[in-house]
Amino acid sequence: MTFYSYDYLTHQNSNHVLFQLAAISIIILIIAAVSWLWYRHKTDLKYRDLVIIMVLLLLLLVGIQVNEWQSLQSRFSQKSQVTQIMQRVAQEKDVPRQQVWSNTATVSSGMLIKVKAQIYNVTVNPDGNSYTLTKATTINARLNYVKRGN
Repeated sequence: MTFYSYDYLTHQNSNHVLFQLAAISIIILIIAAVSWLWYRHKTDLKYRDLVIIMVLLLLLLVGIQVNEWQSLQSRFSQKSQVTQIMQRVAQEKDVPRQQVWSNTATVSSGMLIKVKAQIYNVTVNPDGNSYTLTKATTINARLNYVKRGN
């Protein structure tokens, strides 16, 4: 079973989003250059075709980016809720946040929170505004820990 640290959940980044934004920027520059060439050589239709291809590619990448952005916002919201629960548990148990671990990055009933050596089962109310902790014991004694930077 894998447990994630508070730092890991709060500091995850998405480098592929930066890659997609860089690709969109490069395509915009290519469109500008090819548009300029098309303007200079109006009789040469290959530049017009290149502009059309690049604009279609740009629209495809922007569509993918919007979809990725929506999914990223959803994941961020879920991680934010998990980290709020972890902060609250750390406060209740009077331990630093670095000693609180979660087995998932999404809030759900049945998620596990580990505080020091004790594991708790988290039951979240349907409205998502409150939770209940009950002591739990794992069947598999082998636990993996993912800290920040792993």
